Amino acid sequence: MPVFFTQHISGEHAFLEEEESRHVVRVLRLKKNDGLEFVDGLGMRYKSIITDPDPVHTKLRILESHIDHLSREFNLHIGIAPTKSTVRFEWFLEKATEIGIEEITPILCDHSERSRMRFDRLEKILISAMKQSGRALLPRLNPMIPLKDFVDKTNSDLKYIAHCRCKDGKMPMKPRESNLSWTIMIGPEGDFSNDEVLISEEKGFQEISLGDAVYRTETAGIMACQLVSFLNQDI
Repeated sequence: MPVFFTQHISGEHAFLEEEESRHVVRVLRLKKNDGLEFVDGLGMRYKSIITDPDPVHTKLRILESHIDHLSREFNLHIGIAPTKSTVRFEWFLEKATEIGIEEITPILCDHSERSRMRFDRLEKILISAMKQSGRALLPRLNPMIPLKDFVDKTNSDLKYIAHCRCKDGKMPMKPRESNLSWTIMIGPEGDFSNDEVLISEEKGFQEISLGDAVYRTETAGIMACQLVSFLNQDI
């Protein structure tokens, strides 16, 4: 049975918006008193029954709720330059959500190839990936901002900028403790400019390398997500 998504919750009642309701009624043909599981995007999972199977506004009664078993003690924020190809950036969002990420900020860089995006479509991709991967936390997708503003506002415990010219910088093999917040910046295909690296260092970002090969932006973003997830296992 698919897992559904809604944030329209009040006490022991909830309702699904039209797209989810249509899937319940028209595709799955669920009826009154049938069971249905949903997530709220905030880390909670719910078991419910259908009280009104309406194709536009299906109503539910919550039977029980619990914190998602995939919840994490640490927090990962990726600041990433959107790729020229929309499909490649969407692929990053999908896979990063599946691996696990809490926050994503598109950053506008000196060598950026894209300055506009359809955030409504990107939100749908995040929701779909969250449900498909069995997670209950919907990553926060922030508006695009210039790199300088991003580094000014970032106050994570651990801050890194990954770029191709850095040959020796490496992240620690184990973080000092759990419950840390991480921010990693990933640049565009033309990499960060020298000025951007200097600006970031002045704000406390540490240079790191993700390896000797030259990776596409979306590949580097996924590598960063997986690496942080691996480093935080069994802490």
